[in-house]
Amino acid sequence: MDGYRSLPLFKTSDFPLADAVRLQLVSTLKIDPEFSLVFFHPDVKVDLSIIGGSCFLDAAVNDSRVVDLIQPSDGLRCMRVTVAPKGLGTAVITIKDIGLTPPLATSSLVQVSDLDWIRINSPEEISIMEGSSQSFDLIAGVDDGSVFDSSQLAYMNIHLHVESPIINLIEDGDKSGLGSNIIIKAKHLGVTTFHVSARQHSGREVFSQTVKVEVYEAPRIHPEDIFLVAGAYFVLTLKGGPTMGAFVEYGSYDNGTAAIHQSTGRLFALSPGNTTIVATVFGNGDCHLSGIWYS
Repeated sequence: MDGYRSLPLFKTSDFPLADAVRLQLVSTLKIDPEFSLVFFHPDVKVDLSIIGGSCFLDAAVNDSRVVDLIQPSDGLRCMRVTVAPKGLGTAVITIKDIGLTPPLATSSLVQVSDLDWIRINSPEEISIMEGSSQSFDLIAGVDDGSVFDSSQLAYMNIHLHVESPIINLIEDGDKSGLGSNIIIKAKHLGVTTFHVSARQHSGREVFSQTVKVEVYEAPRIHPEDIFLVAGAYFVLTLKGGPTMGAFVEYGSYDNGTAAIHQSTGRLFALSPGNTTIVATVFGNGDCHLSGIWYS
């Protein structure tokens, strides 16, 4: 580089009046994340990761009425700082690196809020086969569109509400409320609805949207097998399967042996042999099944 040069090293005996300084280069100081939405609950803790810089750090908050700073043990002081909510509002966490020359600082914005809404990540209507289960993610946030980290939903006293007990919740241990994911098992045939509720710090309940659930019988093609002579036809039917917003498409693996109408299931035998007929149900509970017919 222009204006810079390196010097060869000499023995100290050659230069009795010499001194040296140790130089350490570090990466830019950052806090991750730069913004955190924190649920107002006394047991919630949020870790902010410290990236780069030296290990001579000073952490401060501009409003101690909103959050507390919890300093970790000495071995982790260079890596993170923990935030605990105290009141509703917004605070700025500043990390100053006094070990650098000149000192540098970086900051992170923390917003302590109550939840405004909770949502089930699901279509309005779903179909589940009897005896099977399905998982659903839950999302909670505030009116400006920001969402809480999934780990904080465990503190929102979330409960499942089912209209009819043809489905039930698969419990995950002994908890006072649900977390960010629920698993529903389909027990009996029928149609029902479910939703979840969460509780604000003030005690007011917040409800999710309602999801309609159809529990359907395992689909099967009728009849299970059939023998036809060339030139004959037969209309196949599908028993069971989802009905809400669903439709069936039929197909044959060997159209030279037998052809089938895609939507009506009318099977027409063309020549001796065998083929596999496939029925695919499209909709809220997509499924695929097949059977073998001889002609």
